[in-house]
Amino acid sequence: MPQTTFDSLTAAVTTINTPLPAGIDEATLLACLRTEISEPKWRVHVQAFFDEVDVSVIHRLVIDQAVTFEQLSKAIDSWRVAESENERWVREMAAFEMGRPDAEGAAGPR
Repeated sequence: MPQTTFDSLTAAVTTINTPLPAGIDEATLLACLRTEISEPKWRVHVQAFFDEVDVSVIHRLVIDQAVTFEQLSKAIDSWRVAESENERWVREMAAFEMGRPDAEGAAGPR
């Protein structure tokens, strides 16, 4: 994983864990965002990710290919994220990402 991805994950996890009594680690957060795990105990952490983590950190995770906007949009649905600060932006970016031709995926030309 590139250093910027690690830094972004650390920033996200620090933001999420600060007010919560039980923390989440970077690998678990990514698994939750990719909907690879769905244990109810992580829902509050996923909600906090979309509510509290700065959009620039979320964007960096996508740029570094740790997660896609499509995965984030699916996570919003799967985890039933409610009234999130970043939900609309993520969904708009997912629609844009999905609308590109295959040759211009997330890592393709801009």
